[in-house]
Amino acid sequence: MRHIVINQYGTFLGLVSERLVVKQKDEIVEELPLSRIRTISIAKKGISLSVDLIHACAIRGIRIFFLDWNNRIVSAIMGQNQHAVVSLRKAQFDAIKNDNLSCELSKKVIITKIKNQHAVIMYFTKNTIKNSQNSPIINNYNNLIDNLKKIILNTSPDAHDISNWRNRLMGLEGKAATEYWHTLVKLRLLPGDFTNRETRFTESVTNKALNYGYAILLSKIWAAVDNSGMEAYAGILHTDRPGKPSLVLDLMEEYRAWLVDRIIIKLRNQISEYMNLDMNLKKIISNEIHKSLMTKYTFNKKRIKLENIIQRQIYRFAGALVGQKKYKGYSFKW
Repeated sequence: MRHIVINQYGTFLGLVSERLVVKQKDEIVEELPLSRIRTISIAKKGISLSVDLIHACAIRGIRIFFLDWNNRIVSAIMGQNQHAVVSLRKAQFDAIKNDNLSCELSKKVIITKIKNQHAVIMYFTKNTIKNSQNSPIINNYNNLIDNLKKIILNTSPDAHDISNWRNRLMGLEGKAATEYWHTLVKLRLLPGDFTNRETRFTESVTNKALNYGYAILLSKIWAAVDNSGMEAYAGILHTDRPGKPSLVLDLMEEYRAWLVDRIIIKLRNQISEYMNLDMNLKKIISNEIHKSLMTKYTFNKKRIKLENIIQRQIYRFAGALVGQKKYKGYSFKW
């Protein structure tokens, strides 16, 4: 497993001969070679790790992320042996100031996100699309989304208010997301405790499961952005705010639906049996996400693991920022 999530109180992480050793109550429960690990996420209080392990991870470029009670990344340990290139970061900052370029890239990210949300809906309804109950719901969703995509594609910086394009795009993306979640509810694809999307202070187990899945995805995208040499906190769409990795949030939008929502829908019967997001449910979700990251998809006429596709896409995005490549989002096939 390349992306490790630790969520059991009292766990100790140590290093023995180039291997990550996981202990609980002084007993070794798992050993993993560091050469196979990309990220480690600490998702619970009361977990300790050795300085030797931190040092070994830093040398190998393994990122260690710390999540809070709401499954948000609040801290990260990354080594100094990174691939950051000053010229790339300068180009990134210049691109952010270029409203035309930022707007075009933002539109591609949002359109790809909407396409992948549509792919998730069709993935679960393709065999029942002719059903008299489902067909009108799906047709209505398709019509609304098609109209929103047209408006998004026609959005551009206004000469009289050149910075307002971000607010317009975020508003349109929000409308598309609302329609998406409402459609999932109408199609009964989510557990019964889910009525609408909530982030903070939610009582819904399904929303907690989604938040947890997004936290895992965030750590993966963050590591890929770090590998590319780009500045994680300087985004093109999400606004800058202290402690907010805006570029990571921008780039993870494309993968939310397929890599997290689809898995939560797939696990909906199991999730319905839980009263809260406990350690067992977290393990089930993280295992499914990591399994998907290892699944091969078609990319440039080749079958490649999804985690490698994500990394290549982020390299391509970096190339688009410096004018060397054109960026096209990755759309999943249903």
